[in-house]
Amino acid sequence: MIEARKKFSVSVVIPAYNEENNIEKVINAVKKRKEVDEIIVVDDGSVDVTSEIAHSCEVEVITLPKNQGKGNAMKEGASKATGDIILFIDADYKNINHRIIESIIEPFKEMHDFVKTTFDRNGGRVTLLTAKPLLEHFFPEIARRFEQPLSGQVGIKRDLLEKITWEPGYGVEIGMLIDAVEMGAKIEEVHIGYLDHNERALEDLDVTAKEVTRVILDRAVKYKRLENSLGIINS
Repeated sequence: MIEARKKFSVSVVIPAYNEENNIEKVINAVKKRKEVDEIIVVDDGSVDVTSEIAHSCEVEVITLPKNQGKGNAMKEGASKATGDIILFIDADYKNINHRIIESIIEPFKEMHDFVKTTFDRNGGRVTLLTAKPLLEHFFPEIARRFEQPLSGQVGIKRDLLEKITWEPGYGVEIGMLIDAVEMGAKIEEVHIGYLDHNERALEDLDVTAKEVTRVILDRAVKYKRLENSLGIINS
């Protein structure tokens, strides 16, 4: 475990898919933090010039041959990261600034294992209509405690990250959060203000909702919440 106030190394992983218009802004915001030792962009099969722009920013770039899903992109970046702490930042975060990165790093100085963000934004339909109702039923302690369970801006200690079950797509963050809670990790949720990012089409939200549903139900089975909800008692 990392001692309080001890210097630790920080890697930032940025999964990106067709983000040629925003990737440089995100990279530059991260670069302004002296605490960050390493930046890795994972181009998840983009058909635009995301990789080329990231390379021009002089950061490490992993280019996947085809789109493999957000969770797989994050896992690929994490496998190459060397930091004690690994931050994941969305490439479509339009109003990002270096203070956001600082706010995610800061709780690790106080022995936190996992830091997630909460924010103000328009929409949030998958959170309101899918994630929150399912969490309230199967994991009420998580629904009550965390305002934004699906936030894409998170930080996690390497030793905890190695214990979680990776999800391939958009269910990755909720799976990570549930596993961290069940493992008794010390978790902090920090507010980062208004989040401006790409509004996704309804068909994309449908895919996200299905993935989030599957992950929450899988975790409900894994942690025996499904059995409890049905009144089944193991002998």
